[in-house]
Amino acid sequence: MRVGGAVGGALRLIARRPFSVLAWGLFTTLVGFAPIAVILNRILPADEAAAQVSAQVATGSGPAGAGASLFAPTLAAYALAGLLAIVTLAVVDAAIYRAVLEPDNRGAFSLKLRRRELSLVVLHGVQALLWSVLIVAAAIPAAWIIGVTANTVGRSWAVLVTLVAALIVGFVFGVMALRLSLAGPLTFDRNRISLATSWRATGDQFGAILAVAIIVCLILWLWTYLGLVVAHIVLDGAAFDLIASLRDGQWIVLTGLLSLYFGVCRVLIAAPAALICRQLASVNPR
Repeated sequence: MRVGGAVGGALRLIARRPFSVLAWGLFTTLVGFAPIAVILNRILPADEAAAQVSAQVATGSGPAGAGASLFAPTLAAYALAGLLAIVTLAVVDAAIYRAVLEPDNRGAFSLKLRRRELSLVVLHGVQALLWSVLIVAAAIPAAWIIGVTANTVGRSWAVLVTLVAALIVGFVFGVMALRLSLAGPLTFDRNRISLATSWRATGDQFGAILAVAIIVCLILWLWTYLGLVVAHIVLDGAAFDLIASLRDGQWIVLTGLLSLYFGVCRVLIAAPAALICRQLASVNPR
């Protein structure tokens, strides 16, 4: 597997299809980012109110069950935001995989919502559930160990244990994320959930995939820094800090900048995985 081929191929895709990248970013901004931002902006104050009511209930100064009744709508809103994020990622990722694996299939910037996109929706949902379970499974024993350490040895040792636990969990989760990193393009290509296939396929190429991930992370960091600088200059820092003060023209510019930023970011994340799958398929055809 060629590391340069995976990273360079993603950069060449951006250069070869700039309007598609912008379309993918615009779709992400309008269908994913903007609605989720509105939902979170509406439910965060409701969360604070529900937390206050729950605290009053706990102290006996509020009506029983009031906190639960306030939390229910916010939970539904969070679920809707999560579903929007998953569907947006699935559609955009499928478009990028299609651009890499099926370059002649260009209709509507490769954006579709068909069976393979729905397979990616299921995959993202399964992955979200998997990571949630793993986080809980890691957090419970870690919290118990840290608590016991703090009560028996001292807080300074508890801080050290916390740092070591965070490093161990981060390492394990990072390895798992890389081993499952090909699940998306494999699911798209085979139209079935391919977590186990990704785990097997990445075993012999883990070092190369790690190198690709490191290079992509560095490029994403530079791209994010450049995007913040450009947005600060173009939108006039004060207006950018206070979204409510943006004028009509600035909203258009902000939408364009977000579309470009999200489009490039998603290509840099999704395209290398598809390119790696294509390289591996040429060596080990099905």
